[in-house]
Amino acid sequence: MKFRTGALLATLVLVTGCRKEDDLGSEEVSTMVDHAYTENLITPLFPLAQAMGIGPGRWSPDSALFCLGLDSLEGDTTAFPANGPVTLHLRFSDGGCTDAAGRGRSGPFVLRYDSLESDGRARLIAFSTPGLQCAGFELQCGASVNSLGDGRVRVQVDSSAIWRQGAWSRRYRGHLDHELISGSIDAVANDDVYAVAVDVIGQDRYGTAYTATTNTALEVTTGCRWVRGGVLAFVQSDERDRTLDHGSGCDARADLIVSDTRFGLIIP
Repeated sequence: MKFRTGALLATLVLVTGCRKEDDLGSEEVSTMVDHAYTENLITPLFPLAQAMGIGPGRWSPDSALFCLGLDSLEGDTTAFPANGPVTLHLRFSDGGCTDAAGRGRSGPFVLRYDSLESDGRARLIAFSTPGLQCAGFELQCGASVNSLGDGRVRVQVDSSAIWRQGAWSRRYRGHLDHELISGSIDAVANDDVYAVAVDVIGQDRYGTAYTATTNTALEVTTGCRWVRGGVLAFVQSDERDRTLDHGSGCDARADLIVSDTRFGLIIP
């Protein structure tokens, strides 16, 4: 089965199911397709920001490792945090640079810090991407960052993503709770693994509203360009059971399940 998302051709492969393939229209899976694309843009951002190890003595990321350069800086880094927050205006390389996960991006990435972590790094309190371009999309995302204790961090996001060739957009907002389960925050670009619990609401390209929550925590790593595992459950007005299953391993494949029918999705 094939269908178009704006100018985007998304290929869904029928795997199993009791119903005929043509009984399922594109609108029945569009919420999961659009969510999967947006999720793959947003979930790497907090792990990436943490991996850079920003703080006293390091107020600019390693451009070779992270494909990011410092455009400008607001605040007093010499006396940080005594004299208030520091905001970094970073920019991804416009081309020819891929990060440790093999992902290429372009555009701005703004990070704000207000205090120190116990290990001496600056504490990230907010970030935004006012026009980040990646995998054929433009992402506008704002997020606040708060500690939940016990090593968990809540990233509260409000975002929209636009498919540049098709001019369609959709919104995604809610919280992503991160817990570092492997690696350490040490400016090494590719060894951090996070378990991410999701509770968000969104709209797809048709304006269909949905909620997505975690069945099994997503596995997000700084060394893989896709979500490496985890299962999300979706609820929308028709009350059909919907599940997005990222499987296991670093690859572009995810499974979409609607009632008793399963499709394979390739995520850009």
